[in-house]
Amino acid sequence: MRTQELSLGAVARAVRAEVFSPPGSLCSPECDGVMRWYAWEAEIASAFTPLLRHLERTLRHAMAEQLTARFGRVDWWDHPKIDLHHVSRGKIIAIQKKLVRNRRRVTADAVQRDLTLGFWVALLGPGKDYETRLWRPTLRHAFPSYRGPRKPLYKELDELRELRNHVAHHEPIGSRTLAADRESAYRVLGYLSTDVHDWAAAEDRIPQLLAERPTACTPALPGPRKEF
Repeated sequence: MRTQELSLGAVARAVRAEVFSPPGSLCSPECDGVMRWYAWEAEIASAFTPLLRHLERTLRHAMAEQLTARFGRVDWWDHPKIDLHHVSRGKIIAIQKKLVRNRRRVTADAVQRDLTLGFWVALLGPGKDYETRLWRPTLRHAFPSYRGPRKPLYKELDELRELRNHVAHHEPIGSRTLAADRESAYRVLGYLSTDVHDWAAAEDRIPQLLAERPTACTPALPGPRKEF
């Protein structure tokens, strides 16, 4: 049992809550509103997590399926003609070494489970002439509802990769245009699978939480805030 009253100031200092409230949103450096922003950021990040998870998994499996078909083997990265960029190749080698170190079987499924979203997005980038070697003959088919060029899709996915990393590492996301991020994630998910798109949208809490975004104190004072 606690013998003293809960101190929101102590909590705010412990979690560095001040970084989650936009500049000018608090009426004083020690305003209790700092915890409202912190709590809302936790909620909105939590709401984005399932959407980004569905996007990442659908992207991974769709791209892997196309690459497996193209190169005729589940470990498509070891095909002599794929010629991956050295950074991507290095990530695969590192995963294989980790599996051996942890005494796990080095299977195609095990390797692909450990590949990050950044790895898959990079395969849609310029790479080593990925435009003509991977995108045109192969990877464009992973996005059956997309009819545009590679570059805009790559740019959109790279922005979503950045959002995903901020969410995963518990960094502030409130300064982003989150409504646009949500639209982007659903748009790309729809390119991959309309079924997953519709299923994910059915349980989406993001619009409600965006409507509940905290407002600035009145009046909000300009100037630097106190470091907690």
